[in-house]
Amino acid sequence: MKPSLANHLQLDPDSGNPLISQLVEQLTWLIASGELQEGDKLPPMRQLALDLGVHMHTVRQAYQRLEADGLVSIRTRRGTVVLPYDPAAVAKRGADSPSYLIGVILPTPASFYTPFIKAIQQGARDLRYLPLFCYTFENSYLAETYFNQLIARQVDGFIMASLSLPNLVFSPETLVNYPPIVTADMPDMPGYRVLLDTEGAACQAGKHLLDHGYKRIGLVTPPLDWPNVRQFYDGYQRALREVGQDIDEDLVVQVEGFFEENGAQGADRLLALDQPPDAVLFASDSLALGGMERFTKRGLRVPEDIALAGNNDIPAASMVTPGLTTAAVPSARMGEPWRS
Repeated sequence: MKPSLANHLQLDPDSGNPLISQLVEQLTWLIASGELQEGDKLPPMRQLALDLGVHMHTVRQAYQRLEADGLVSIRTRRGTVVLPYDPAAVAKRGADSPSYLIGVILPTPASFYTPFIKAIQQGARDLRYLPLFCYTFENSYLAETYFNQLIARQVDGFIMASLSLPNLVFSPETLVNYPPIVTADMPDMPGYRVLLDTEGAACQAGKHLLDHGYKRIGLVTPPLDWPNVRQFYDGYQRALREVGQDIDEDLVVQVEGFFEENGAQGADRLLALDQPPDAVLFASDSLALGGMERFTKRGLRVPEDIALAGNNDIPAASMVTPGLTTAAVPSARMGEPWRS
């Protein structure tokens, strides 16, 4: 039992929303947010009613509705225990009217997503919807928490891009339990989605370096078990194989994310090899910019001593000297409403 639970609840008898509904909504939010976790006990009905200054019947009905939604279990002598959170069960409950909210979950507010965000905002505005933007910073637990919270807020739909959600099961059969979900750059996700030719981009960038006479081409990439990253590695392989080169796995460096500091770390690891590469392909421009800065600090000239290429064509790619070779991605089109 969490003795301070009443401190997290604020009931307003003058709001026009029944006290029972207010209590259900707020307890659902605490469960969706992880404040109340599986196995936690809710206070006895009489005690919570006393703490909140409401009738015990109000708390009893709220607990019963939570049990009907699959959020808690009420048992004699055991009390009311929080069950594993099932967002699909909460989504099924639905709302009596549209919320006019769209949940948008993105990895970072990086400049690559700026045109995407602007397009979503404009499309939502045209349709009189309000987008709620959440950034996970490559944290899958945070992504799942945001998804659960937005379900609890009864959003009318989701837009999600480049996420890893290992603990949520999505299939054509389970998607019908949720509000409409549209994904971008999530190749393993079923349903409505926008897919990028990441393999083609990596292949073109790799061939560009090969066409300029570079022989040992390194790759700096986030973990290859990320679905939207594996395709970039496949394109890198394809570029090398098309010119008859074998893959040297020593030249493939996996880093923790897409940030500039990750690119610098990848550059250090490649330069530490007995035979460093003469060119490097980075899975994003942010990685490439971090790598470029590190190469320069190590006394290497770009591209005379080492060449590099990125992916995404963010504005900063053209602001450095020399300008960064990069594969362009139509991020604005990813966020535009689809019209038949």
